[in-house]
Amino acid sequence: MTNEQRFDPMKEIQSVGEQITKEIEKRIRTMTSSDEALLLDMYEADGNLHIVSQPVDGLKKDSIEISLETNILTIAVQCEAEATPTSARYFLQERRFGPLTRSVELSIPVKGQEARAKVDSGNRLLITLPIDDSVYGNITVTPVE
Repeated sequence: MTNEQRFDPMKEIQSVGEQITKEIEKRIRTMTSSDEALLLDMYEADGNLHIVSQPVDGLKKDSIEISLETNILTIAVQCEAEATPTSARYFLQERRFGPLTRSVELSIPVKGQEARAKVDSGNRLLITLPIDDSVYGNITVTPVE
């Protein structure tokens, strides 16, 4: 006797439907998520963790909020579009304005209370977090008596 599985067309249709639904939900999240809007580079140098954002059009410098909870760094900014004439007709409008947020998990311990942030002349957000070396340390081995 063979152990063949029977083809069940309804099960196959359900499986394809679930895959399509997951893909549509993923693409909707990508299009509507502000997390995707703020691109970041993160690197370690000179005992600090450096985070650099992409240039952000219309960045309101007084709207920047940065928080660190455990190892999750959250950046929230507000961007405003420049004024356009009321009679303007857009043929293409790709830049995004409004609130942008991004949360990233930091893989190394940092001293959040010593963090520094600034906006450079290119409208990039620069965040510097000192690395907490006290988390890493040598283990003292005591001899067995």
